[in-house]
Amino acid sequence: MQIESNFYDRLHKNDVAYGRNVYDVPGLMASAAFRRWLERDEKSLAQLRLLDIGCGKAQFLYDVTSALRQKHQANFKRIAVVDLIRAQGSRLGEISPAPEFFQQSVDGQKLPFADASFDFVSCNHVLEHIFETEKFLREIRRVLQPNGFAVVSVPNCAAWMNRIMFLFGGLPLGAEVGTESATYGFWPPFLQHKLKRFEPSGHIRDFTPRALSDLSAACGFTPAGWWAQDGGMAPTLRRNLGILLEPK
Repeated sequence: MQIESNFYDRLHKNDVAYGRNVYDVPGLMASAAFRRWLERDEKSLAQLRLLDIGCGKAQFLYDVTSALRQKHQANFKRIAVVDLIRAQGSRLGEISPAPEFFQQSVDGQKLPFADASFDFVSCNHVLEHIFETEKFLREIRRVLQPNGFAVVSVPNCAAWMNRIMFLFGGLPLGAEVGTESATYGFWPPFLQHKLKRFEPSGHIRDFTPRALSDLSAACGFTPAGWWAQDGGMAPTLRRNLGILLEPK
């Protein structure tokens, strides 16, 4: 864990933008699966319990709580976050009620919550860093209440641009084979040059939509839809992929 903590602490310090991805939250809330959850669990909006795993600088958490409050008059009974690093420059201080922060690894570890503790769980770009992915997803399922809703996102190995790169023997964007350079295996050369300004993010797993769906189903979820995180159509062909999950 110490190696991981040092690695991610260095990333946060060297790159002020790391962990502050901005996603298409209106697109998420407009999805059929999200609307179905709101209708099915409308009473919980008066005392919503929300968990964000791998919160980074809490941009997604800030955006989704703001949208739920403004568009659906949600009130939050509890907001909790889990991350290996407590990042500087996060938006946690701008979120109300103040999120409970739990600093720990989630790889092979139990989440520090009782069963069915949350109505909504989000986990953006954590799964690709995890060795024991099944244990992790089963923990998300355990802490999610039976009528709850989960969002899990990863880089998409089957994105349209990656399919083209595969044809020429190139590595897909988001894949990494080391901790010292993010350029190994990329083609053509101009792409290697462009990636030199980026540090590796610690990715150890790659996902296609089918693999993510199969994994989620094996861990107690029903895949309910897809989310194009960066906006646009055809989410299963875009670079970043979100799967929308309902408990079985």
